[in-house]
Amino acid sequence: MKLSSLLPRPRDLPTGQIPSWIPGSETINDILDWPDEAPRPKVSLGSVAMVGVDEALMVGLGLASRFRFPTPGFRKRCADEMEDALEFFDSKGWLDNPRGYHQNPPELEKVKFKKETSRGIHYEHMTFESGYVPHMGESGRSRWLSYTANHTSHGWVLRHSGPQRPWLINIHGYRMGVPYMDLPFFHAKALHENKGLNILQYVMPLHGPRKIGPTSGDGVLSPGYVNLIHTEAQAMFELRRIINWLRKEGAPEIGVHGISLGGYTTAMLSGLEGNLACAIAGVPAVNLVRAARRLGQRNLLYFLDNIGMPWDDIQKMTHVISPIALKPKVPAKRRYIYAGLLDRLARPEDPIDLWEHWGRPKIEWYHGNHITFPWEKTVNTFIDEALDESFTGLKELPARKKK
Repeated sequence: MKLSSLLPRPRDLPTGQIPSWIPGSETINDILDWPDEAPRPKVSLGSVAMVGVDEALMVGLGLASRFRFPTPGFRKRCADEMEDALEFFDSKGWLDNPRGYHQNPPELEKVKFKKETSRGIHYEHMTFESGYVPHMGESGRSRWLSYTANHTSHGWVLRHSGPQRPWLINIHGYRMGVPYMDLPFFHAKALHENKGLNILQYVMPLHGPRKIGPTSGDGVLSPGYVNLIHTEAQAMFELRRIINWLRKEGAPEIGVHGISLGGYTTAMLSGLEGNLACAIAGVPAVNLVRAARRLGQRNLLYFLDNIGMPWDDIQKMTHVISPIALKPKVPAKRRYIYAGLLDRLARPEDPIDLWEHWGRPKIEWYHGNHITFPWEKTVNTFIDEALDESFTGLKELPARKKK
C-alpha cells in the first residue's frame, strides 16, 4: 500500500496546522502551503526518503559550516564586522546600486595548465593568480587576504585541439570544487565528447585546492557572512577575467551553467555579463541568507549562530551580492532554470524568485531533492536542449575511430 493512499487528497489538506513541536512539521507545512507556481510533489515513501536525505544534509552542512566554537569574543567580532560592512556599503551607495560594488577586473595574461587525471577522465588543471583584493576599508579585508591558498584561481579544463570551439563554464555547488565530484556531476566528459564543447569547471573561492579549513567550503557560510560576500565578489572578479580571456583567445561562444551555490553564482554573473550564449541555473538557492538561516533553524545551530545582529540587517548587507538585485543582461530566451520539488535546501520559493526576476524563462521541475539532478533524465534532456538552443556553432564531432 502506498503512503499516498493513507492521506487525503491535496485539495482537502488543511494549511499550516501542524504544530511546530512535531518532528518534520516544517516540511509538512511547506507541502501543505505549496506555491501555485510549482507543481505539487507526489507523496510516496520514495519522496519521504528524499526529503529525509535533504533534511539530514541540511543539519550536516549547518554543523560543518561552523568549524569553530563561537566564543563571546568571536560573536562580537562577527557582529562588529557586519555592522561595519553595512555602514560601509551604505556610505558608498552600493545598497542602492549593487552593480557599483563589483570591480572591473584587468585582463588575464598568465595562465598555467598541467595535465591530470581523475577517475579515468583526462583534463588540464588551469591556474592563475586571482588578483582580487577587497575594497580599501571594506570589512574583513585583512582576514580575507590572509587566506593565501585562495590567492590562486583553479579550474578543470577539457578542450579540443584545432580551431576554437564554444565553451561552457560550469560552476559547482557548496562543499564541492574537486575534480572527482565536479566532472561527473556536470557530465563534463559526455558534453565535451558528444557536443564538441570545451569545458571549464571553475573552482569557487575557499573550495577544493583553495580551502582554508579541513574540508572544502569551510568559512563560506560561517557566522558573520562577511566571508560570503567576499566569496561571491571574488568569483565575479575571476569569472569575468576568465570570460574576457576566452574571448581574447578566440572563443566563438561562452555559456555558463551552475548548480546550487553555483546556480546562485550563475544568476549573479548574468547580471554583470550580457554576451553569454546561455545562463543555466540549477537548483539555485538565490537567497543565501535565507538558506543559511534554514541551516541554523535547529536549536544547536541557533545557539552557534546567536551573534546578535538581526537577520533583516544581514539580508540588507548581502544585497550587494544578490542576483535579484541585478537586472539580467543575458537575453530572456537564453535563461534556463531547473529545480527539485523535494529540495529542502533550495526550496521552491528560491527558483521561483529567480524565475520571476528573470521574466519567467523555461524552467524544469523534477521530482527529486537537492542532489538527485545528475541522475534525472528530464533534467539531462532539459540541459541538452538548452545547449542546442543556445549555441549557434554547436556541432557534434565525428565519431572517434576505434583503436
